[in-house]
Amino acid sequence: MNKIDRYLQFDDPIVSEFDLKVNEQFDIIDGLEQLDIKTMVEMPPELEIDWDSAVPVYLSLFINLNRDEVPYKISAKISSYFKVDDEISNVDALQILQTDAATILLSYLRPLVSMMTAASGFPAMTLPMIDFNSED
Repeated sequence: MNKIDRYLQFDDPIVSEFDLKVNEQFDIIDGLEQLDIKTMVEMPPELEIDWDSAVPVYLSLFINLNRDEVPYKISAKISSYFKVDDEISNVDALQILQTDAATILLSYLRPLVSMMTAASGFPAMTLPMIDFNSED
């Protein structure tokens, strides 16, 4: 397991889904509008988590799925098992999994998104930082 500041360990992430649909009709001359990026973090319900074991965390990423005038649409899913230090309360551990684990998983998707969008014939997309603390 990899360690982050000793409080969080994780296995190598696994990309279980990556779907890129290129819009060949898109005219780059019209310019790129703001991208529509949505995420979803999933893990077992709190009452089902065994805090003595590693917890699976899944991050789904959706880019431009509900828009038509875009160069591409992307959906991806990545996951890993995370273990939070035993000295951290379960409430804090749950928050760490929802924020820090999601941020780690996103960092593994970032180069994949950049490489695949560059190969699409359009400029490479660099995923921005996402605040998983927000309620949006």
